[in-house]
Amino acid sequence: MRLRLLVVGRGSKELSDFEARFLERLKPFASCQVIELPEGRGKQVSQRKQEEAKHILQQARKGFVLFDERGAMHGSVKWAEYLGRLHGDAQLDFVIGGADGLADSVRAEAGACWSLSKLTLPHQLVRAVVLEQLYRAFTIIQGHPYHRV
Repeated sequence: MRLRLLVVGRGSKELSDFEARFLERLKPFASCQVIELPEGRGKQVSQRKQEEAKHILQQARKGFVLFDERGAMHGSVKWAEYLGRLHGDAQLDFVIGGADGLADSVRAEAGACWSLSKLTLPHQLVRAVVLEQLYRAFTIIQGHPYHRV
């Protein structure tokens, strides 16, 4: 399985070791790559969102999962069920927008829209949480003891 995490903006230096650890842990289960997309440079929020949307939609594969505070909330087991339904050669992108949020055009193209929390989270933190939850989902599928109930 090939996974990509498309993120607007750069990651946090403070979280880089955490991300690297989970990218390494994911290797036995799936190829996972983090792709950083440029932040919009427009003076107005709407301009920045449109610039970022252009980059996201150029990169994201059809059927991508979008993370947005207005999306459906799923627990770790649901993530595992979702990934477990994919074939071994599946390719799936997960998209995290920038600090200003997402343009409606990105939401319209998403195959699924998920929320991690009702809280508004910094996008750098979201990428770390997503990587950990992907690893957790694969360990649930494998019956590995990492996930404790």
